[in-house]
Amino acid sequence: MKTHDIGRHTLVYGDDDVSVMTYRGRVTYNEMREILATEDLANVPAAVLLICDIRAFEGMDGETRRLGATNPKPAKRYFTAYLGAGFSLRVFVNMWNRATNFIHGAKYVSGFFEDEAAARAWLLEQREAFEREEMRRTTGSESEILG
Repeated sequence: MKTHDIGRHTLVYGDDDVSVMTYRGRVTYNEMREILATEDLANVPAAVLLICDIRAFEGMDGETRRLGATNPKPAKRYFTAYLGAGFSLRVFVNMWNRATNFIHGAKYVSGFFEDEAAARAWLLEQREAFEREEMRRTTGSESEILG
């Protein structure tokens, strides 16, 4: 497990391939740069699993948001489980996913949860389903992974 403290925020890359980004307060441009710098773009898994804890998140300015949005996204699928998202953020995330998935194909999947255990379980289920889908797509069968 690797933990990165970035200002008041914390990013943990978990041993189970689930990362947890905890936001506390506003995110500055420099903090976003530090968050993005923790990514190893040469070793991105096919499916990225992220719990995004925004219970204490207080926003970011447009320039900071653009920096995060324009960062390379090389994984085939991004699964994000949000903790503490209010109605307006849920609407925004769903609209963003629809728009980007229309342009890039089915790449972004999000869920909204009240606790980390439920979010983690959902992410692991999503990864398993994604791996089955990839196996069917590449081999025409999922029997190899079902053993």
